[in-house]
Amino acid sequence: MLTITTTARLGALRERADRAETALTDTVRRLEELQEEHHGCGPVLRAARTDLKTALADSGQTLAAEAIASEARTRSVCDFLVKNAATQLADRDRTITALRAELEQDRTGQPADPELPEHTVVQFRTLGGGLVALIAEPDEDRVDDARIYGYQCLTCGDRASGAYRMEDGRRWANEHAAVCRALPAGTTTTKKKEGAR
Repeated sequence: MLTITTTARLGALRERADRAETALTDTVRRLEELQEEHHGCGPVLRAARTDLKTALADSGQTLAAEAIASEARTRSVCDFLVKNAATQLADRDRTITALRAELEQDRTGQPADPELPEHTVVQFRTLGGGLVALIAEPDEDRVDDARIYGYQCLTCGDRASGAYRMEDGRRWANEHAAVCRALPAGTTTTKKKEGAR
């Protein structure tokens, strides 16, 4: 709505400027005709023509300033609206993610698994029900497709990296999963709810 109003205002300003320019052209032409008819009035007519040109230039500058100010106001309002909409969308996305996780937990009785890290190859379930991800990251120091293997526990946060063989990374991840007793977030709450029933 604001953009339409601003566009209409700019159109009206352009129309006023066009009318003023047309009026000036007509006046100058009429002055030239009068000058030819009355040679003695030449200086007066030249002064009138100069005054008219100055007035038109001032009018054009005023109209241009109004158009620039209107455009700046429109841009400012649009920026605010876009930023506000982006914030609302981000809040809505967070709410949807939280509600989906809660729904998943209610449906299965277990907390939803966290998002796996990039380059995850295999997952292992820990004693506490969490996940350990075996990760194969590209080795940036080598030209070939060599990978560096390691693991990341998505429950307790433990991690290791540096194996050049998948078997070594898999062994590390599996050994950690076999001893990790950390409970995923939400597990304790779920058990309390079940016990309260």
